[in-house]
Amino acid sequence: MRIELLAGKLLVMALGLLIAYQGFRGYRRNHSEPMFFVAIGFLFLTAGGTMGCTLIHTLGISAFSLGIAQTVLVATGMGFVLYSLYG
Repeated sequence: MRIELLAGKLLVMALGLLIAYQGFRGYRRNHSEPMFFVAIGFLFLTAGGTMGCTLIHTLGISAFSLGIAQTVLVATGMGFVLYSLYG
């Protein structure tokens, strides 16, 4: 994996985890259930957004299986964020 791509993935992971942490802090501070779902949603979005070619090479996962896993994680994360807005 190229170092630029790795640096970008690490940045995305750090930002996603920071947003999830801030959402969880908001939930604890204000007992706001929507903030809890935002935090969970961003955890799923971060996991789905940072999966990449590394898993294909390291674990031998097929590109098709990885694509399905990424899609499921991102869709689940978006579902949690949407629920926090409307739920």
